[in-house]
Amino acid sequence: MKTRKTSFYICCIFSFAAMFLIVRRALAEHFYIALKVQSSLGQGEASMDTTPPIGGVNPRPIVKAKANEEIRVRWNMKSGFPHGIMKNVGVHFFVVKEHEIGQKPVPNPAGPAGVVDNSFTMDFSPTGAASGALRFQLAEPGNYLVRLQSENTHDEHEHEHFAAIDVQVQ
Repeated sequence: MKTRKTSFYICCIFSFAAMFLIVRRALAEHFYIALKVQSSLGQGEASMDTTPPIGGVNPRPIVKAKANEEIRVRWNMKSGFPHGIMKNVGVHFFVVKEHEIGQKPVPNPAGPAGVVDNSFTMDFSPTGAASGALRFQLAEPGNYLVRLQSENTHDEHEHEHFAAIDVQVQ
């Protein structure tokens, strides 16, 4: 009787473990994103978040900077989708002035608040990746959002991926 009970518990544990691995695999993200911002006053790093909800769920790091100093950004976006090629994925990097740190609605980078706006489209194979680096200056004191995001994946995957950092210029 004891052996039967032990076997039952072992079977339950293995079933739970297998279910956990299947669910974990199903929830695997489509992109791994890393974003790093450096100034003379500090640095910040952000990784992948998703939208919806608007603005994601992770708090954004804040990097302080001086007006007119060089700010350095490095980013990397790598496919985490093992099921084939994701076609026509937009990769959009931008810097935009925002009203307040942590602001959830993203200002339009193509509008008057836009500082840097760069995008391209590519097909991501299961091992595909894109990366970039940029150096720029922000002349006006204020709050800025540095953001890298996927585009054109919402319809197929029900969300977009991004990484974002706030820069506070003194």
